[in-house]
Amino acid sequence: MSRIEKRLLEESYDAYGSEMEAEMMDIDWDLMEYEYNNYEPKENTNQINNNNMTKKTMTQKLNGEAYKVETRKEALRRLYTDNALTEEDIYKDKRGFVIITRTGIDKIVSKQNITVAYEVVTMDIEKGYVVLKAVATIKAKDGTIRNMMSFGEAADNNLMGGGKKFPVAMAEKRAMSRVVLKIAGFYEQGVFGQDEIVD
Repeated sequence: MSRIEKRLLEESYDAYGSEMEAEMMDIDWDLMEYEYNNYEPKENTNQINNNNMTKKTMTQKLNGEAYKVETRKEALRRLYTDNALTEEDIYKDKRGFVIITRTGIDKIVSKQNITVAYEVVTMDIEKGYVVLKAVATIKAKDGTIRNMMSFGEAADNNLMGGGKKFPVAMAEKRAMSRVVLKIAGFYEQGVFGQDEIVD
């Protein structure tokens, strides 16, 4: 009996007793051990994007090229300028974080040529909750295509005022805000969308 067989058998015996032992005899242990020993996790889109950024920075470092690490303040100033955001598009929340308004989000989408596609994850209008998945796509200046995914949710307990009448629209706004701010680089600077904030 291999170590995997022993471990699985012990775990199942502890959890289910001897009934499970008989069922486990039908398992293809060689296949299971092969899959266990050869398992390689797949990278998600966010990880691939992070790896590309890291490789670029490491290449610059290895080649002796100068590169500057931006402070948060410098990064935000650059992002505001690059996306033509004005004072009306940004404000500081009383809890201390920076918020971009809905018009600011729309400016970022337009300036960066971001496309966003939505998919319903779950929706029950009678119970008043909706979850949407949003996938944003952007074509970088070097021609590479980047994708980012996020979710937007809306339920009675996280909506205020008139928003309770429109849970689908609120879930769409939240999903869009999150995915746009992520792909444009704002999220990593601690910036949130106006539609995400629940007082």
